[in-house]
Amino acid sequence: MKHYDECYFVNYDSYEDLRLAEIGCQKCPSKYSFGPIIRENYVLHYILEGSGSLFINKKEFRISAKQAFFTPPHLPAYYIADEKTPWNYIWIHFNGTKAFEFLNAIGISAQQPVFIPVSPDDELESCMRYFLLHYEQELLCIGNLYHLFHHLIDVSSTKPKPGEQEIQLKYITDIVNYIHTKFNEPIKVSDIAEYCGLDRSYLSKIFKQATNYSPQEYLIIYRIRKAQEYLLDPNFSIQNVAFAVGYPDPFAFSKVFKKNTGMSPSEYRASHLKTGS
Repeated sequence: MKHYDECYFVNYDSYEDLRLAEIGCQKCPSKYSFGPIIRENYVLHYILEGSGSLFINKKEFRISAKQAFFTPPHLPAYYIADEKTPWNYIWIHFNGTKAFEFLNAIGISAQQPVFIPVSPDDELESCMRYFLLHYEQELLCIGNLYHLFHHLIDVSSTKPKPGEQEIQLKYITDIVNYIHTKFNEPIKVSDIAEYCGLDRSYLSKIFKQATNYSPQEYLIIYRIRKAQEYLLDPNFSIQNVAFAVGYPDPFAFSKVFKKNTGMSPSEYRASHLKTGS
């Protein structure tokens, strides 16, 4: 007997991070049940309407409309539609090297398999319906899978709250990434603080604690390191090297370079080109 309204075995497994194996939907009759079953993949069911129960490790989880539940691989799962208001759901089977990481970011586990959004919205339902509409188009489905996880993480009511150390680590990463991206522009510490949404003195304090450098010192060190790379190209003028690392004034660049390396840019170039290093 057919136990679904639509079911597509897509097996989109060309991607390491996320793979999609199956897409389906069903408007279940009263007390319709499935399992116990052990699967190789994760399964996500999004409840369009109605309600029911999921059983994992002998524990019951009640799920209602606009919520979702996940069943993990290699673990028995059993679920049953409510007698009076049986659920109507869309499901996907997925896996991949990033699956566990993304689920952890949502706050989903065998102990907490139910997804409850902070507030109901239409985006999650749209993502799930998108799979049904485009099941024959692999790139669209895989792209939508990333979109789905982004949204789940964004609106999850169960995602773990970062501690102070994790928050500071994110700020440090943001500062470093900003410098690595914008070093060739005339940026200031105030620009970095504005980008991170931090007070300048607080930004400098946490960065110094983490790296032993002030943001300004780190910016100069990174610029000098990049300048040393550019100077190994004899076709790159000293003036253009200065421009390439954020110094519109070549004289100011030469002064900073010599202070940090003990050599002028031209001396550094000559010594390294001569030795071939």
